[in-house]
Amino acid sequence: MRIVRRLETSDGQGFLAVITVIVAFSALLAAAMPAYVGFRGRSADEDAKATLLAAVSTAETYRASHGSYAGMDMADLFKINPRVPSSVAVTSAKRSTYCLTNTVHGKTWSIAGPYRGSARYTAGAACA
Repeated sequence: MRIVRRLETSDGQGFLAVITVIVAFSALLAAAMPAYVGFRGRSADEDAKATLLAAVSTAETYRASHGSYAGMDMADLFKINPRVPSSVAVTSAKRSTYCLTNTVHGKTWSIAGPYRGSARYTAGAACA
């Protein structure tokens, strides 16, 4: 009986409190989402660059055993290091230079070789 009487005299303050909490939570979520998406993008970029750097050492091993980069392709790199991801591609391989690319989450990074101790990554498939 008390509950029925209480419901009949309710003025909606409980409902208003729930709506206020939902609005506050939504505002916090809306503020945090861009930062989270940016973090994931930077993380994917760093993963792509680290993968390229690992593939560079495999390309240098190829040159050491073949005398040049000419003819180098992904099959050759997989023979040397089976852990090179399939997202890495050899886009060009000439006698003294090469270009490797890696695509992660739709963004392509490339690196030109030979590696001289500091990596210069390029956003896109064309090596600079």
